[in-house]
Amino acid sequence: MPDNQQFVFISCGQFSAAEKSLGKEIAKVIRKETNFEPFFAEEVQSLGGLDDDILRALRDCVAFITVLHPRGTINRPDGSTQVRASVWIEQEIAIATYIQRVENRPVRIIAFKHSSVGREGIRDLLHLNPIEFSSESEVLAKLPSLLQSLRSVSPQGIRLELRSIANGKQDDHVIRRLEITLVNDTNQRIAEYSCVIDLPAAILKHWTQTYILEIQSTDPTMRHFRLNERHKGPIEPRDRVLLVFFEYCTACALQSSFVSVLVGGASVRATAFIASRAYSIEKTIQQLAIEAEQSGAY
Repeated sequence: MPDNQQFVFISCGQFSAAEKSLGKEIAKVIRKETNFEPFFAEEVQSLGGLDDDILRALRDCVAFITVLHPRGTINRPDGSTQVRASVWIEQEIAIATYIQRVENRPVRIIAFKHSSVGREGIRDLLHLNPIEFSSESEVLAKLPSLLQSLRSVSPQGIRLELRSIANGKQDDHVIRRLEITLVNDTNQRIAEYSCVIDLPAAILKHWTQTYILEIQSTDPTMRHFRLNERHKGPIEPRDRVLLVFFEYCTACALQSSFVSVLVGGASVRATAFIASRAYSIEKTIQQLAIEAEQSGAY
């Protein structure tokens, strides 16, 4: 999945065919009921190690759904017995709890527990309030209503924002301002980053100015720009920085021979590279024009 995709982590057993099927069905429900993408290890196809994928997914998820299936009975020293859940699932719950309690990052948790599974380990200290089930169908029946709480979840992590606002007139042409902002909704300081921006060349034809951030383009229809932390400085935790803005004119673009009718479908794209990951955003000129009209009188 894309690095900037917000998703829900599914912590569900994969020992039996029924457990794998349940995890996949939960993924379908998440896609149907929310705007987030599910992460279920059974569905992951990656050139990297699956363990690395799981740890990164746990670190970045906005919500965590866990399903505890029985894994066998143990005899305790006091003569009592205990039905245990999957050790792997218990570990994922512990990691999600660390992220929530120690890193102070909000992670919505929805827990299901088979009626035979007992409490132990870190779960014995938590207030997960798991919903008990006897069959997988009960999980799927109850999940849609529980997912409604995710509608209020705001995107977490690192992201780019791209917006257009009204900026008056010049030579009877409507001028708009395109702003590209890097948002750091994490507890970590971003000390190093690199950002690449691609703009349709025609929207900058109203001016003849030279941009210090511009890099040479081999495509005459596009102009390319690059910047990094040396231009705007590091980005502090829970902060946002306006990386760059451009004034642009679609009236001039419509007079351009190689854009003309296609200008509305042309796109502005920005990509930030941070710690070996890419975060991208893309909007068409038409989308940006609608935003600009909504922002002011022009």
